[in-house]
Amino acid sequence: MAHTGRTFPGWSLRSTILALASVCLLTAASWASVSIEAGNGLTIRVHAGADLAERLVDENGALILRHPGLGDIELYRGPGDPRFPRADVTEFRPLPEDVVIEALRDVHTLRVDVDVDVFLLPAPPVLTSSSFSRRDAILLSPSFGEIDNSAVASVTVHELGHVLTWAYLDPADDLWDRYMALRGLDETRNGPAANHADRAREILAEDIRYLFGGGLANAYGAIENARIARPDEVDGLGDFLSAALRGRPAAGATPVCGAYPNPCNPRTTVEMAVAPDGTLRDASQARLEIFDMRGRCVRTVTGGVVSNGRLLLTWDGLDEAGERAPSGRYLYMAGWRDLQGRGAVTLIK
Repeated sequence: MAHTGRTFPGWSLRSTILALASVCLLTAASWASVSIEAGNGLTIRVHAGADLAERLVDENGALILRHPGLGDIELYRGPGDPRFPRADVTEFRPLPEDVVIEALRDVHTLRVDVDVDVFLLPAPPVLTSSSFSRRDAILLSPSFGEIDNSAVASVTVHELGHVLTWAYLDPADDLWDRYMALRGLDETRNGPAANHADRAREILAEDIRYLFGGGLANAYGAIENARIARPDEVDGLGDFLSAALRGRPAAGATPVCGAYPNPCNPRTTVEMAVAPDGTLRDASQARLEIFDMRGRCVRTVTGGVVSNGRLLLTWDGLDEAGERAPSGRYLYMAGWRDLQGRGAVTLIK
């Protein structure tokens, strides 16, 4: 949609951040960061309201959601952001926490062992203008007015399907091959370049929602791609997925040590695979050292996050003096307990 030329006198990014936080707090006064153990094996951490507002930063005129496990997610600054593609929208309403939690709790038949962070965004992400998932995080874009609870549940469980895909099928090529064969999908016709509804990953997320989502997530009785068979019409699909999506994800889901994004501008997160021990949660003593190509230590970062068998350590692209490090290639060394990893990352401007 073309730029409408809308202007908003007196607008400031700080006032937008405060307004967005107020919307979260006023629309659901009970909202807070909560952690829930669901009977299906999901550990759900919901970030909303004041908890989420603390993670919003004003950086060079941009509204950024900053989280160690996500990197930086830029959000629209409000309905009046000139980049926002809809001129008819006057408000953003974060999705209702209780409905989102109910939808995740109602996932049935599966017995997984996965931690999921859910972010009830106060504004849509610029990257997609809609909800999306990133590894073990679900980022739910707000509605633009009244929204039916079944629509909230449907998008929530669909995005959970992407999280489960990353955790269980991505580390196991044989599982992906079996799924593609069962569904009659083709790597080219249903690959990343296909139309959204025709992509294998989208079809799988819908299959998971349809087969294992509760009644609220399936109120419409249909799937996104009406041109293919419904999941319950595909022989063996339900049994295959309920067996594949079970227990703790394979350790192969994460490289021994890697950084993303790479190249970065300016933040990057270094990942290390850790042993599947649920007691190893406190990574406050984890350490990340960044070196330039001459071997000089540019920055030392202490403290990380452990999630789904991964240790996450984030470098913000600054040196020890708090100045932006020059563009170029950097080496890193990460360590925690008896784990050691190293690699390289390229910083660009």
